Amino acid sequence: MTKKKLTRGIDEEFAKAFKQSELFTLYKKNKKELFLGVRNNYLNLYYNCDSVAKIDYKKEEIICQTSKNYLHGTNIRNHINISPRDICKNYAIITENIAKRSTPEKKAQSKLVILNNLNKNSKWFCIDVEWAKAFENKQQKDDADFNARFDIIAISKENNHKVALIELKYGRQAIGGYSGIYRHIENFNKYRKKRYFNSHKKEIIDIIKNQKMLGVNVPVELQNLENKWKNPKAKDINYNFYVITLDNNGETPQHSTPKQTMAAYLFKRKRWGCKELSPGPKVEEKFGDVTKKSNKKQLQVTFLFSKQTLKKLNINDVIYGNYDDKEIPQ
Repeated sequence: MTKKKLTRGIDEEFAKAFKQSELFTLYKKNKKELFLGVRNNYLNLYYNCDSVAKIDYKKEEIICQTSKNYLHGTNIRNHINISPRDICKNYAIITENIAKRSTPEKKAQSKLVILNNLNKNSKWFCIDVEWAKAFENKQQKDDADFNARFDIIAISKENNHKVALIELKYGRQAIGGYSGIYRHIENFNKYRKKRYFNSHKKEIIDIIKNQKMLGVNVPVELQNLENKWKNPKAKDINYNFYVITLDNNGETPQHSTPKQTMAAYLFKRKRWGCKELSPGPKVEEKFGDVTKKSNKKQLQVTFLFSKQTLKKLNINDVIYGNYDDKEIPQ
């Protein structure tokens, strides 16, 4: 039987088979370090926001792929087929090799999401990591003008059910360069201008449906989301952009903090204690002042800063947590 192509998600038969497999036991046992990502007809089991296993369901059988690098500790990154039983058997080896490769940013991203979702009092629930827009095929993806990834997608448990699209930065070195703040703002703006949220809201509904089917502890406030969002207009659902910066510390008192460095790429003049502007293009020059509600480019971004480092990270509400500094559009 041909499997129905979904916007995002898996069918009930797949979910049932997963819950009967060794992988579900592994996930339940290690919920404090694993995240189960719902993809387009497959699942991804994440450790440090990197894939322990891509999980598929074909011919009434759960099948997996993992990186040869993670399984054997080589530099060969090809993916190989592996049974669910062997994923479980080699879980310690795979996660150890992922940890060796993981950057502090990836480790912090994972920890922030898991701490948030384990906290029943958090006003947000993180439903996805490493989100990328779903496409029907490779050609459609290659032809698209938006192929960005967002680090975290969170949804508010409160009645308005706002959606947060989040990029995470860790330390000063993460601010500049190709994958730095300028590119993130550019991707936020493309998402907004192309109105991708019209399709994304359907993905969010599919993800929550599947998470419930898969035994994820979905907050009760979100379990009727489909009816609340039934045929909504895009403007009826509020989504917001966030940049979270951890380890907001200078190497010495004389060095710039990540916030000061970020200001050098954001603004045309010195703000936020910025010591020297970046010689390259500034966000404000192309997208306006994204820290102002009056921004004529209509893009606003909230910036959250914490001095906490990975070792002592204890923020357990991804948006309303105990950040040291918040720059909310005024």
